[in-house]
Amino acid sequence: MTQKSWKGIMSSFINDENGIIEPYSELPAMALAIIGFIVFMAVLAQAYTSYQEKSYIAGHFQDASNLAGKLGKDSSLTGTRPGIIDSGKLESLKNEPDEIMKKYGSYYNFMFKVESNSRAYSIVIKNPNSSDQKTGVSASIPVTVGLNDVEEIPGILTVRIWSKK
Repeated sequence: MTQKSWKGIMSSFINDENGIIEPYSELPAMALAIIGFIVFMAVLAQAYTSYQEKSYIAGHFQDASNLAGKLGKDSSLTGTRPGIIDSGKLESLKNEPDEIMKKYGSYYNFMFKVESNSRAYSIVIKNPNSSDQKTGVSASIPVTVGLNDVEEIPGILTVRIWSKK
């Protein structure tokens, strides 16, 4: 190709009006860019929310664990035998949880459950006036549950706390 023919091709390419952009042809590209930005912001917001929940759990796990330890030794649950949770006291506490909720619920709303490893015994105690939250912290400790004066079974005391609003 000679230089003259090259200039002729470039001149016809630049001066050709068939390649002019038609009106509104950039709208699909703009819509894709906006959709991509919206998806990016949604992913970013989800990551931030997840980070907040995880940092709350990490910061308050020790509080839940301490509360579980205190409840496992509380005289309103153990009765006359320390270290053994009395199932009769749990049953009466299930109907009237206000006393223990006032005693330990000053900073957090909480609920707790005592269940046996074999699932033969399970009871959940919570304040009926408080609403459950999605974000909460749970901690469990092993306990012994006394079903009567003679029969005892191993169990787990699980405490779940969440912040008061």
